[in-house]
Amino acid sequence: MSSQSVINPQILQQLQDEIQQKLGESLQNADLHSVLEKYGLLKDRVLRIHLQCNLDPNQLKSDDAVDEQQPNTLLPVTPRVPIPEIVLLKKALCIPCPSNGSPLGCNC
Repeated sequence: MSSQSVINPQILQQLQDEIQQKLGESLQNADLHSVLEKYGLLKDRVLRIHLQCNLDPNQLKSDDAVDEQQPNTLLPVTPRVPIPEIVLLKKALCIPCPSNGSPLGCNC
């Protein structure tokens, strides 16, 4: 698959799910509510975390050996059209949760 090919949507979804799970686990293990509590900020609902993870298809390496060959100097170089980045995850977390007051936070 070259970097110009379409990424398999099923694999992309699995990647998105796994990244979301790992980041969620990391945030839960970070125990940020106790830091806010330590500084007397837990009741103020001041912490918002915005996460965005992007995948740049233009940086993907190809497994296709033809793509790795040296370009023929007699042929004009065809410019590659950049592919827009793929947003894998876009999420906001509020600590504490504004809707239910949970000190662990929630999506906001």
